[in-house]
Amino acid sequence: MLSLIKSVFKSIELYLSLKNKLFYIELRNNHEKTRKRIIQEIEDLRSSGGDADRADLLRDELIREDSTFQHLSAFYTKLEEGGSSKHK
Repeated sequence: MLSLIKSVFKSIELYLSLKNKLFYIELRNNHEKTRKRIIQEIEDLRSSGGDADRADLLRDELIREDSTFQHLSAFYTKLEEGGSSKHK
C-alpha cells in the first residue's frame, strides 16, 4: 500500500515537472516571437524613415522584454537546480 502511494506521488511529481518545463518552453517561444516582432517593427521604421520617437519606444520595449525574460529564466533555472539537487 505504501509503495502504491509513493508511486502515485512520484507520478504527480513527474507530471508537474513536465508541465513546468512545457510552460517555460512556451514562455521562451512567446518571448522570441515578441522579440522578433519588435525588431521587425524597428527595422521597418528605420527603412521607411519613420518616427524616431516610436523607434525609441520600441527599443525600450525590447530592452524591457529581454530583461523580464532574463529574470524569469533565472528564476526557472534556480527552481530546476533546486529540484534536481533534491533528487541526488
